[in-house]
Amino acid sequence: MAQVKKFSGYLCNKEELGKLFGKSDDDAMYVKAAYEKWGEDLASHLHGMFAFAIYDEKEDKLVCARDRFGNESFYYYSYDDKFIYGNSIKEILDSGDYNKKLNEQALELFLTFSYLPGKQTFFEGITKLMPGFVLVYKNGKIELKQYFKIEYKGDNKVDIETYADKLNETLNNLIDDWKLPGESYGNFLSGGVDSAYLAALTKPKYTFSTAYDNKDFDESELAQKSAEYLGTEHIKIKITPDDYFNIVPEVMQKMEQPLADASTIALFLVCKGAKKYVDVCYSGEGADELFCGYHAYIRRLVNLDNPDYPNAPVENYYIGNTKVMSENEKKELLLRYKGELTPLELANSLYDFDENTDDITKMWLCDLNVWFEGDIMLNAEKASKGNGLIARTPFLDTRVYELACRIPSEYKVSKEQSKIVFRKASSRMIPDEVAFRKKLGFAVPVRVWMQEEKYKAEIKEMFNSEAASKFFDVRKLNTMLDDEHFSLPDNWRKVWNVYVFLVWYKQYFD
Repeated sequence: MAQVKKFSGYLCNKEELGKLFGKSDDDAMYVKAAYEKWGEDLASHLHGMFAFAIYDEKEDKLVCARDRFGNESFYYYSYDDKFIYGNSIKEILDSGDYNKKLNEQALELFLTFSYLPGKQTFFEGITKLMPGFVLVYKNGKIELKQYFKIEYKGDNKVDIETYADKLNETLNNLIDDWKLPGESYGNFLSGGVDSAYLAALTKPKYTFSTAYDNKDFDESELAQKSAEYLGTEHIKIKITPDDYFNIVPEVMQKMEQPLADASTIALFLVCKGAKKYVDVCYSGEGADELFCGYHAYIRRLVNLDNPDYPNAPVENYYIGNTKVMSENEKKELLLRYKGELTPLELANSLYDFDENTDDITKMWLCDLNVWFEGDIMLNAEKASKGNGLIARTPFLDTRVYELACRIPSEYKVSKEQSKIVFRKASSRMIPDEVAFRKKLGFAVPVRVWMQEEKYKAEIKEMFNSEAASKFFDVRKLNTMLDDEHFSLPDNWRKVWNVYVFLVWYKQYFD
């Protein structure tokens, strides 16, 4: 007899499972039936977003699993004969069996990444179950089994237009598997291709975007144009600097771990606004990662022809989409720097490749295994759940991945264009003006707001707090706020990293 102890998520292969086990509105029922049929191999037969724990009474063992890309979180803590687990860290903190302690190695890594990739958490002893893994706990022992691994299976026998047609056909065939009858749903919509293409597929009543007074960062007019083409009722969620800074403590509490991606706060506010209209929102996570949408890929191709650029192997320097502080900067700033695990060592441990793998594919593998799970998916999950909203990510359907992992890198990115095949596929459903628009990213004007005296004073107060003095050279923290230092490119990210950590620390330890 098996009992589902925890389940979070949404299974998108209900039709297939229903033919095997009988139809049900309860995804946990499918998990139970899948375990009784396939045992510990059940996760490879489930598709969608999920994290669960199932107890086998006969075998006296607990079987836990997390989906392929980390849509849903799962954490555990094992000590002596205790095994505590949950879909959130809070469940473990609230158990009464965990003595809360900060993992300072996580802080060292965070200051470079601006998030924490890998299985560590900021809480000493609490471990993250990584995507694509099954955990079996029996007789006081933990066994980890990987049922899914992101791999490149390149196939250049098919031309790019055929791949684009296949991708568009695949998405149109699977989109209904991500919907439930009678749900109120909408879509996040920026000015870019990902969200417009997804909205064309899901056909929502509502779409939602951020709006700022600062026009250099505001995409709401572009989003409005896309909404007019799509025929949706578009809701612009205005974000002021007060809105942004005032909600940082709540966001860090809901994230459970510090996350200094500037878009984190904006996404949380958009989710809060969207929840007033809908219960479910479709989101475009996975498009950039599966189809090479980031500027870093273009820069790499451009620099290959630059004789002045040190063209070291990608694995010797690339750790994913963000690299904020160097090891020397952290040595100077932290009171206790150990450097036992560097960001590059951590990144390299999370993906692998063979000698025939090209540079762009290496970066693709790194981003999917490091940046995507540690930043993007954590952000999407916690920002939505923190507002009682359900976020679904159809681009992360296994059928999309199986196609994407075969598409050669030259079909995905060139020196001039990112996401080439994806854009071509989208042009079957949305105007070329949107499909081939230059990527803007989820831009947030926090770097501008931070220089206003009001918000700079808030940061300075945090930099001179008792919490700051536990970890940092406070004198050097204050130097980071000097106009001369602050005005240098990307130094605002270093300031924001420290500030976010201190706000998070105050929520959980002060």
